[in-house]
Amino acid sequence: MDSLRPGSEFWDVIKEIIHELKEHTKRRDEISSRFIRRHDLVRVWQNEDRIHKLLYNDRLTPEDVCNIQENFIAILSILVSIEATVSVRNFCSTFLTGTISDRDLPLEREQIEAFLPDHPALVLRFDDVQCEFCPVTIRCTVPQQSVHPKCRLPFVEPPTRLGVGGFGEVDLVAIAPRYWKVDGDADYDVAYKVACKKFMYNKHFRKEAENLRILKNSWTRQDHILHHYTTICHDPYNYILFPYAEKGDLNQLLLDGGGYYVFHERFPHVPAAGDSTIFKPLLLQCVALASAIHWLHNRIQVEANNIMCAHMDLKPENILIKEDGGSIVGKWMISDFGISVVEPHKGGFRPALSVGDWYRQLTIEAEPKHQRGTYLPPEAIHRGGSRVAGDKVGRQSDIWAYGCVFSEVLAWAIRRREGVDEFADLRERGTTSDQFWEESFGQSLSPQPTGFKIRDSVVTWIDGIRSTFPGALSVWAKTIKDILIIEKNFRPNAHELEEHVRRVYESCDLLSDNSSRPSTPADPQTVPGDRSVPGPNSPRPNSPRPNSPRPGSCSSGQNSLGITKIISHSMKHSVATSLSRTTWQGNVPAAVVSQDKIEIVELNLSQEIVRSVKELSLSPKWEDASVAIEGQYFAAWGYCKVQKKRTVSSLLRIGDISSSSEPNLPIDPGIVSSVAVSRRGVFALVRDKDIVLLSLPSALASSVYRCLAIPPHMEQTFTQAIFNDGGDMLFTWARGQRQESLYAWKMEREVGDVPDFVVHYSLHRFYLNTQVIPYNSTQGCVLAGDHNRYLAVPLKQPSTELPGLDRPYETIDLIASCLVGNEHFLGLVNDGRFGRTQLCLKRYKIDRREDQDIFVYKGKVCDIPKQFKPTNVMRAYEGQERTIVVLWHGTSILVTSI
Repeated sequence: MDSLRPGSEFWDVIKEIIHELKEHTKRRDEISSRFIRRHDLVRVWQNEDRIHKLLYNDRLTPEDVCNIQENFIAILSILVSIEATVSVRNFCSTFLTGTISDRDLPLEREQIEAFLPDHPALVLRFDDVQCEFCPVTIRCTVPQQSVHPKCRLPFVEPPTRLGVGGFGEVDLVAIAPRYWKVDGDADYDVAYKVACKKFMYNKHFRKEAENLRILKNSWTRQDHILHHYTTICHDPYNYILFPYAEKGDLNQLLLDGGGYYVFHERFPHVPAAGDSTIFKPLLLQCVALASAIHWLHNRIQVEANNIMCAHMDLKPENILIKEDGGSIVGKWMISDFGISVVEPHKGGFRPALSVGDWYRQLTIEAEPKHQRGTYLPPEAIHRGGSRVAGDKVGRQSDIWAYGCVFSEVLAWAIRRREGVDEFADLRERGTTSDQFWEESFGQSLSPQPTGFKIRDSVVTWIDGIRSTFPGALSVWAKTIKDILIIEKNFRPNAHELEEHVRRVYESCDLLSDNSSRPSTPADPQTVPGDRSVPGPNSPRPNSPRPNSPRPGSCSSGQNSLGITKIISHSMKHSVATSLSRTTWQGNVPAAVVSQDKIEIVELNLSQEIVRSVKELSLSPKWEDASVAIEGQYFAAWGYCKVQKKRTVSSLLRIGDISSSSEPNLPIDPGIVSSVAVSRRGVFALVRDKDIVLLSLPSALASSVYRCLAIPPHMEQTFTQAIFNDGGDMLFTWARGQRQESLYAWKMEREVGDVPDFVVHYSLHRFYLNTQVIPYNSTQGCVLAGDHNRYLAVPLKQPSTELPGLDRPYETIDLIASCLVGNEHFLGLVNDGRFGRTQLCLKRYKIDRREDQDIFVYKGKVCDIPKQFKPTNVMRAYEGQERTIVVLWHGTSILVTSI
């Protein structure tokens, strides 16, 4: 044979094998996820002649070749892929007589060095590449698998996000053929799809895994509980694998697909709204859910122990829907036991007690894990950061949550998504939440609530259905009223709940075909289809409603300017836009950044014109940019293709509209993540561990005002800074591994190292993008978190103690928002239905109370013309008589007076 050189048989085989290995690699473009299946390696090495050509230095017997094909193809593949030719040539003497084989992968560094001596680079490459050749086989018969960090999980496709749970992310994954073992050595020859919940924190994983283990090990079974397959520990994450719910969840069904899927493709046999044949399939699944709750509460038996389980987070998102050929609405299953409480029964049965009394004495209660939520019962409320004294949540809370879900299913049964949305709007009207209860003030003159009651709008809705629809729907509505009882000890237990819902199901047999239609004559005060659910003094449907807003105009007594202006200048490809919150010389300054220039414009609100006042060229072109402007001062920062980092001073530009020159920066700002601008000419440069304050006097150079730092023991990073409108307060937000914190400084002549106000919050991993919106002049702000979660924060105490407060929030579904003065909060909302966009402005009042500030909904202000697109650039300017609201999207500016 020829000596080793390019073009020889040896090198030809090397190239062929490397090419085939690449072709068989799954997810080859994802460095940390790619792998190759054992069965594909067998195909690569099934040609014996290839092995002889590669290991030409050795005289291989048929037994040697068989041994290599069975026990060494992974190691041989790794050596070929990293081109460790010396080890390949000496393969037989090294491995066939040694103690290492494919079963030992992944190998430790010392083992690799033993057959690759004096080749540290190859040792590193072998150590890195071997991960791709040892995907782990997942076995459902093993309760928990601990997977070596260097082994790969056999997911053949990139995960598809299904949702985010309270403590983990849920993805749809496809497990490679023959890597999914359900029973013994039985496997699948096609990819098997499962739902995979990934946990970042061990304690959350351990809690849910233990709860699921108890449910799965019960001697009794319940077919409408979603049991898990197995759990996997694969540093740094932990995973729980579940059956995949092919039809999504109940929340998506109630939204008619809600953009997740096309409803009639997913549920092709569901009839149109108004067809009463849907009632029995829905109610049958509701009976099944009630039976599942009964099982959780009373019927779990592990060995000789009777177990109680309170789910604690029952809601439509946690009711998954599996494919079921016998049900047109699928098979509904309760899932997500992450915050469930599981305990043994506390004592035995006492014959002297009634079944109901005995049930209530066997309490299983805990501190509420959530502070707000549509389906939470009144006993879970927190006031001023503390829970109502004496109340805890438990199994009775599951009954309440079931009643809420049961009512939404009824709304959907009657009018599909439109009915569900209108029911939610009804509950939310005049408040900032859509809970089913509200605080009661009784006859007391005290401003503090004295108790709770079912929300009036819920009672009206239920009574409207009972008086409008005969038969099963009336029974259904009455049953909801029997479930939603404020006093938890008087709610039905799970056994009684199941019986109640079963009677509703059985009442369907008494229905006539027209029972889903309103009885005649219908009282317009109680028809559930009327969005406003008018009261006794409301006009009849044929009468014009007073003060009814029309699209594109404000309600009576308010006059919109009704103007959408197209900016006349030529800037089209803007990267970032900022509107000043304050005016300068009677106009509203704005800054628009594109890749090659910064343009400063002024918006004249009285004449409704836009004028360009300043332009700065950017060279080289900026790849990405952000901009801030306040009054006459502005800042822009970004990076370009050359630097790729925000470390060069030329990529930070600050200036003054009134100055023809651009000031020099007195320092290298380093890596700047954002900049806050004050109308007083102070700039706050946000870096990871500190904030540099620069002042811009009338001279041509800025000066260092102060450097503010996070206390070292906090181990936090600054994420945002912002001045209030007057520029006399600087608010900053910082986030660490344990806490996230609000730091505020008074911008006086001497700014101290220690913040004037500090509020620490316990870390919540889903508040990744908190933004601070300062009050205009009073000491306080609004925290705007992910998922439309808002919190009004008055600054009354200098500091809170560690480890930090639980962060309450109010959910307000806004596209954009801004403060109007110190007391009003204005929001841009999509009020459209069925996927349509209909923008409007809504107003909320910030109600200042002794312990905290809260949002109070004050109603819709006006509709936005349909031709205007959603935007997050929004400002409001108070005048003597009216407030002017400005929305900016692209080259369109909408100006409205309210």
